[in-house]
Amino acid sequence: MTQSLHAIVINLIAQESGTLPGTVGELAHAAFYAAVDAVDPALATQIHNAQNRKAFSLSPLYGYWQNPQDGRIQVNTGQPGWLRLGLLDEELFGVFMQHILFSGITGGAASIRLGRIPFTITEALGSPGSHPWVGYTSWAALAALDTTPDRWVVEFLSPTAIRWGEADNKARRVELFPTPRLAIASLRTLWDRTTGDHWGRDFEEWVERNLAVGRVWHWQTEPFRYQKQTYIGGVGKLEYRVLDGRNRANVAHFNRLLQLGFYAGVGYKTTHGLGQMRVVRSGKPDQEDFDE
Repeated sequence: MTQSLHAIVINLIAQESGTLPGTVGELAHAAFYAAVDAVDPALATQIHNAQNRKAFSLSPLYGYWQNPQDGRIQVNTGQPGWLRLGLLDEELFGVFMQHILFSGITGGAASIRLGRIPFTITEALGSPGSHPWVGYTSWAALAALDTTPDRWVVEFLSPTAIRWGEADNKARRVELFPTPRLAIASLRTLWDRTTGDHWGRDFEEWVERNLAVGRVWHWQTEPFRYQKQTYIGGVGKLEYRVLDGRNRANVAHFNRLLQLGFYAGVGYKTTHGLGQMRVVRSGKPDQEDFDE
């Protein structure tokens, strides 16, 4: 795996009218693999067959009206919308961008298809500052972060659900409220596996003891549909607060993992639209500076 991380926003124009299911997670997932396969079939197969966490994340489709009763998305011809794509691998980023450029050169405007509806790609925003959900960094830059905020306001844009073991009867346990440890547990695993570091469960247990949710804004649960099932996830804003910051190395690493979550997403089904998050602000401000 190469070292850069990208978060890009893809602006779209619908070429036909129609309806799409739910978060469009399955359709966007398929469209992404089709784009990679068109340029590098071997890489598409490699990513698809990877046993560990995939090297990308996807957002729901935004900009279109969603029926509150059945969750279906109504798309009208000529209507704009957008998708967000997080890429944890430089090669994968290059292949996807090559698809956009190649299809634009050889076949008119670049496009993707979600279900039966074709969308023209009008632009792909990748420069920091061009959109609130766009960014660029590297594993080395994240590793070099040594700032130690004592609080973070974190926004969860799409439904977030975290698998956390199982009950005594083997029923799957899914948490809908990302407390600090739940938010970073899978990111800690991803970090250790990618970088070769060994922060391990001791670090997670330190987080559980020494960080807490300080405030909650506008938190609610929302359904999301995947295949023939309906799941529930949490969306909104939380403040994470350090209770004991004497271990500065651990505070700094918690901050790194939250920054990583901007690209990787939090929880499960992050390649199907779930768990999109960002740090809205962080630091050591007075309480009133964090009022919303």
